[in-house]
Amino acid sequence: MTLNKFMHPRNRYKNCKPSFLELALKYPEFRAHTTQDDSGKVFLDFKNAEALKALTTCLLKEDFNLSVDLPENRLVPTLPLRLNYIHWLEDILGTDAGKWGIDIGTGASCIYPLLAATMNKWKFLATEADPENVFYATNNVKNNGLQDEIHVHQVSRDDVLIVPTNAFNQTTKFDFCMCNPPFFADHMEAQAMTKTRSVDRPEAGSVSTASPQECIAQGGEVGFIRQMIEESTVLREKIRLYTSMVGKKSSLTQLKEELRQQKIVNFTSTEFCQGKTMRWGIAWTYDQTIIFPRSMFESRKEKPPLQFVVPRGAGGVEYQVHEIAAHIRGLLESIKVHCYQGKKAKSYSSLTLTAVENTWCHQRRLRRQQRNIEEPVIYPSQDTGHSSAHVLDPSDTGHSININGKQTVGLKESVKYQDIKLNGKRTLNEPDRIPPNSKKIKVKSTGSDKIEQEEKPGIEQINEEKPPILQAELQPQPTQKNTTVEAGEILSDTSPKDYILKCVLRLKRSEEQVLLELEWLDGSSRELMHQVMTFLKNKLVQR
Repeated sequence: MTLNKFMHPRNRYKNCKPSFLELALKYPEFRAHTTQDDSGKVFLDFKNAEALKALTTCLLKEDFNLSVDLPENRLVPTLPLRLNYIHWLEDILGTDAGKWGIDIGTGASCIYPLLAATMNKWKFLATEADPENVFYATNNVKNNGLQDEIHVHQVSRDDVLIVPTNAFNQTTKFDFCMCNPPFFADHMEAQAMTKTRSVDRPEAGSVSTASPQECIAQGGEVGFIRQMIEESTVLREKIRLYTSMVGKKSSLTQLKEELRQQKIVNFTSTEFCQGKTMRWGIAWTYDQTIIFPRSMFESRKEKPPLQFVVPRGAGGVEYQVHEIAAHIRGLLESIKVHCYQGKKAKSYSSLTLTAVENTWCHQRRLRRQQRNIEEPVIYPSQDTGHSSAHVLDPSDTGHSININGKQTVGLKESVKYQDIKLNGKRTLNEPDRIPPNSKKIKVKSTGSDKIEQEEKPGIEQINEEKPPILQAELQPQPTQKNTTVEAGEILSDTSPKDYILKCVLRLKRSEEQVLLELEWLDGSSRELMHQVMTFLKNKLVQR
């Protein structure tokens, strides 16, 4: 299966594959390694190291005007993979000229610095331990006139630090470092003797041209990158962004665990897709302003939006998109889900839903509790012996009541209970809600009923002729903004920044029906979005 459709969208080879025929006609050194069938189609043997070398050098000349000389028995870089890595760095840091980077183990080609300096005018410190690679890398930089942008620095194989300390002074800072580390821990692993391929898995499509010193290191790629992570805890902000390529997906789990153990919380991984080959990238930073882009390859796994056909009569509103949208918005805002009006058209409306807490679960239990509290308590009347009920007026909310008989009252769930006194005895209270320094103010009453109200601190004297009011009613209410959105108008998004769920709700007409969709954006769990859909279904099917 080809992975080209997941190649970075800015990669020039994603939608424009190299023409072997044109390259063969233009470059004799490439033509020498090609064959042609009866239809005129040109083929290249990717298992031939010299053919790979010719392809890479010709593409660098043709597409980037770079002249590169590669020695035998050294790694020949594949351009689509290298471009994917550079474009990923661009997505994180931007493409501004003048950025300083470190290429750890630049190789004989010095490919990353040459490409990035040519494309973005970035500057590099290119480190290398192999003397032959240093020789070729230095000449490749010089032959392309990039000595001012790229500095090749030889390091010792015995150096403890991968990033040379003499490259830093008190003011030196780099924007990023990048690395294509040795993948294997020993020769047996490199020869796939300890990591056998399954019988069904096809053989690699191209030959490996890397030398032992380029593909083998103690501990393999995990040990190499782990050392980078340890060094980063010392260097910290001296390098704004730490990155490396990873050759095996199984290595990512170990490396992420190492980052967590080092208490590095801002890290990410991505995929580099090209041809039939996949590699991975890992990045971490101590700069909290860096926001990592979402993996384009992982987005392919996105499940389709949740869908539900809104029944007619839902909410008692007209069966039109915008009337239903207003009703749904009211339902969601009643459970403290932030709703941001997005695109709005004649038969379409979208809302971005942001929830900072789970307020939609256990709705049935809450309704049952509310019903139990709202039911009035019936006590026999002292005068007649018959049962009767005394129900408070809404203005009586929060009273302390002293009744000369045995009548008492039922209070709604929203009431903040204070005191109900029967024959001078307190029978219903919530001590934790009554301020210890509260006073009692006598309020006139009719008949033999005497009413005492708990006065809360900060409330001014209450007019005896008017019903008492709660303290909450005295607080200034925020001015409600007009959230009406005309067609095509987009308001500034004021959604909470910290949330457990963020998704998009869409309502659109489909033939004679109104279709509701929920699409996941972000959050702690997709299950939360399913719960919100269940909540909406339960509300919309009620008549």
